[in-house]
Amino acid sequence: MVRRTVETIKLDSWKDVTTFIDKGFWQPTPSYFEHVVQHNSYYPAHAFSKGQLASKSWLLKELYHTYPKIPEPEIAILGSWIGTLVEPLHKIFEIKRIYGIDTDAEAIEKSEKLNQPYVQNSWKYKGVVHDVDMLDCSDMEFETSGELINAKPDWIINTSCEHMSTGWVDTVDKDQLIVMQTNNSPDFDGHINPCYNVEEMQDKYPLSELYYIGELITPAYTRYMQIGYK
Repeated sequence: MVRRTVETIKLDSWKDVTTFIDKGFWQPTPSYFEHVVQHNSYYPAHAFSKGQLASKSWLLKELYHTYPKIPEPEIAILGSWIGTLVEPLHKIFEIKRIYGIDTDAEAIEKSEKLNQPYVQNSWKYKGVVHDVDMLDCSDMEFETSGELINAKPDWIINTSCEHMSTGWVDTVDKDQLIVMQTNNSPDFDGHINPCYNVEEMQDKYPLSELYYIGELITPAYTRYMQIGYK
């Protein structure tokens, strides 16, 4: 279903945010939760903040309900950080492989530890240290673990648009699904390219075939999301 109207979800308090997460799609397995707890000094705590979890849960829900059914898609997550989306994506969808791409080598190392079962399972997940601005999303070429990889992912996921320029979207082909989030906060470290409303997001990242568009209002900031094709 192609959707044109903007959905607004307003969470007035952090209690509302917690309820939204609890009812959502981001439900870690006991083994995942145990791993994070055991290594809580290793992973950045803000990767599991209420704002982060609510944003990821929102993405998973709307992607599940709206995405075009592609069998075993290959996915690239741009600005993947420590890869908290990897396990829930694999739990909800039948996925061939996920590449997590980030310039931060330490974050990529942590992402592979966090998602070690998928790294060990024929690279169902593989972290890649690479500058997104130097990547052609329609014809990716990068080196990881000593191997030169060429890939054209079916889905391009970017929940870190505020951390980078808009150049990546120009390299996406019309047959690659774009799943993107940005927000309106310039105050967090590294937020060089925020958007202050849905219209600004659409201007910066124009999609012609839109499956979902919405805004998630929290006590700290508003996050914007759209899913579709150029």
